[in-house]
Amino acid sequence: MKKNNSGITLLALIIMIIVLIIIASIAVYEGKELIEKSKVQTVETCMLTIQAKAKAYAEEIESKIWTESDSTKGAARDSKFSEKGFTVVNLGTNDYSGIIDQIDAEVKENGYTAYKVGASVLENLSLDYAEGEEFIVVYDNKEFKKIDVAYVKGSKGLKYNGENYFTLSKLQKALEE
Repeated sequence: MKKNNSGITLLALIIMIIVLIIIASIAVYEGKELIEKSKVQTVETCMLTIQAKAKAYAEEIESKIWTESDSTKGAARDSKFSEKGFTVVNLGTNDYSGIIDQIDAEVKENGYTAYKVGASVLENLSLDYAEGEEFIVVYDNKEFKKIDVAYVKGSKGLKYNGENYFTLSKLQKALEE
């Protein structure tokens, strides 16, 4: 009498289920990483857009105030930026304390002026941002051409790979690695 062995064994079924679980967990992990990286890249794109617009504003404003004396230039610059929708901000407060450590070294070395980017500027640039998110433009005081952009959400920056990033310069270095 011949025995008919045409079915799948219990052991083969268990092995197949384990392999499928391993493949699914790898896919979920990779998917989470891709979603996190795409969110970070979206913020980076916003920061690059703000940086480009801030450079254009800086050049426009500098051309208007270049005849001012050195003692009145800062106030005139602040006034012109205010008209564009920017507000002077003190990075020494608790809300912005993490930014100072991450500002580009060249900008920090020359001294800096920081402006919070107003909602009207973000809307004019058609940028998508959530409640509680802020962007800050940091200019060096020497030439007013070197610009770093900071991202703040609450009192934190952008979380990526377990670290908080505030400035565009630091975020770009992290994304290159």
